[in-house]
Amino acid sequence: KELFLLIIQDQSVQFLMDELDLPHDRANLFEIIDADGSGTLHVTELVQGLLKIRGEVKKSDAVATLLATKAIQNMVLELKEEQAEFRNTVLKKIEPRQRTSRSESAVMKPS
Repeated sequence: KELFLLIIQDQSVQFLMDELDLPHDRANLFEIIDADGSGTLHVTELVQGLLKIRGEVKKSDAVATLLATKAIQNMVLELKEEQAEFRNTVLKKIEPRQRTSRSESAVMKPS
């Protein structure tokens, strides 16, 4: 990250970034582009990230992001519900077996 911040301060790099119509808030570019959150940038990550953030933000981009976020939230909610159903199903199957095991244990213990 430090190397990235140092390089983007170079005037020739600044000129290239201006030519590519990249946003002027360049101090935060690293976090935006570091797609996998690894703290390092691979060449493909850098190129793809820079290409995606070029130009002005359009309303359609913002709406697309909002819709994608809502879709992901719905998917997470569905997964949560499915997990709860699965858990309840498993518990229902386990409980009778646990009761049977306890009563068998109680019968086998000498008094």
